[in-house]
Amino acid sequence: MSSVPRDIIEANLLRKGFRRLEQHSDHRFYYLYIDDRRSHIRTKISTGSGYKDYSIDLLKKMKLQLKFESISQLLDFLRCPLGYREYLEILRRKSEL
Repeated sequence: MSSVPRDIIEANLLRKGFRRLEQHSDHRFYYLYIDDRRSHIRTKISTGSGYKDYSIDLLKKMKLQLKFESISQLLDFLRCPLGYREYLEILRRKSEL
């Protein structure tokens, strides 16, 4: 598995129903919105210079935050094959929505 650039992660989160809500000095928080309502699903992105690419260790943490069943699902989501509707279906199957 490889790393994923932070800018790719952020761009795809925004394309797939997430909105950036809070910015602390070293993190950005993204929440999933469904029908213009904020859900409990969120992730945080580190903005430090050492986090321009997300390693497998950080991707594992993001997988848990976003409620994916596997790293491959997360990578599909971040690299585009998995869309917003498919993601919502995963969350429904896991009783997260």
